[in-house]
Amino acid sequence: MNSKRATWDVVVVGAGPAGCECARRLAEAGYSVLVVEEHARPGEPLHCTGIISPPAYRAFDLPRSAVQAELKEAELTSPGGITLRVEMNGAGPFVVDRRAVDVSLATRAQAVGVEFRYRTRATEMQVGRWAVSLGGVCGGEGWQTTARAVVLATGARSRLPQAAGLARADEVVHGAQAEVAAASPPVMRVWVGSRLTPGGFGWVVPAQEGRSRVGVLTRERLPGQGPRQALMQLSKQAFAGSTDELAWTGMRVHPVPAVPRHPTWGDRVLSVGDAAGQVKMTTGGGIYYGLLGARMASEVLCEGLRRGRLSAPHLARYQRVWQRVLGPEQRAGQVLRKLVLSAADETLDDIFRRAERLGLSRYLVEMLDFDWHARPSLWLLLGVVGALPGNGGGLGWLRRLVG
Repeated sequence: MNSKRATWDVVVVGAGPAGCECARRLAEAGYSVLVVEEHARPGEPLHCTGIISPPAYRAFDLPRSAVQAELKEAELTSPGGITLRVEMNGAGPFVVDRRAVDVSLATRAQAVGVEFRYRTRATEMQVGRWAVSLGGVCGGEGWQTTARAVVLATGARSRLPQAAGLARADEVVHGAQAEVAAASPPVMRVWVGSRLTPGGFGWVVPAQEGRSRVGVLTRERLPGQGPRQALMQLSKQAFAGSTDELAWTGMRVHPVPAVPRHPTWGDRVLSVGDAAGQVKMTTGGGIYYGLLGARMASEVLCEGLRRGRLSAPHLARYQRVWQRVLGPEQRAGQVLRKLVLSAADETLDDIFRRAERLGLSRYLVEMLDFDWHARPSLWLLLGVVGALPGNGGGLGWLRRLVG
């Protein structure tokens, strides 16, 4: 660490988007901030597909140079091969170079005085009456520091939140992703059904020229049915051939919170991003929600630092604020995911068939928002299921799930 500072106002653990955004806002308010990151640079390891809506991009002034593709259309395919096509009408999300986004956010934070320490892993934390002590490993040697408060932007895997008395997500889904040497049109292709993606869904989007990103989100890690196997199966389906012919740049498997976490605050400690379960419960995407959580965490912390009130009762407002913003969408997303993932493949085919006959794909782009889509999607699904002929399998399945 270049600085000889003995105590920081805030130490942020994790240099992802949520950590960097929170650190920058705290530094802009005049507080001393240190970010510690276990990897060598921002944006590592790359778990995220990197799909961000234009409104989210504008809200956080993300770099246009990081955009690799603008999605023009979405194709949703049922287990039986029924495809719904949705035109984005110029409002489609961007596929971005996630590393470039992370580097940009870190650079902005550094420009306002945030100090970064890479290859530094925080493994121990003790919350005292007047400060938080952090310790771990840096370059093979031990390191320690203290801060008035700590922000945990550690992702879903870390046990530091649990050590601080915060929640660790035991309920997760599992994602897998790879980038392959195969071109894709500017279309978001999505597949559902137990044959390809048991307990989840899969997708393909274009990346940089001549390459595509393939990903799956699955509910369980079962022998022979884990995320890696699902990813291989989806790739064969998407590219009509063996994945052996594709040049893989690495397959990464990672947990994604399946529920919001509670609590995300404690004495002198807050968690943000995946560490707080601030993700879309439908897709597992967390960039935008994590940035929103970081903004709200920084506001609560600034007030606590200014007033010298950093105990749990004073920081509890953070969870109330972020759940007021994200909670309704996340709750609807949990119900929607439960409905879709609990449906038999035949029921999903019936739903797609009915939606196709009703011509609903024409209205989807007007009804849905990439960032706030769970509630309208849920009502749309309920309407389609209610319209299924006979309803023995449709409404009967629905009633068993919701009441």
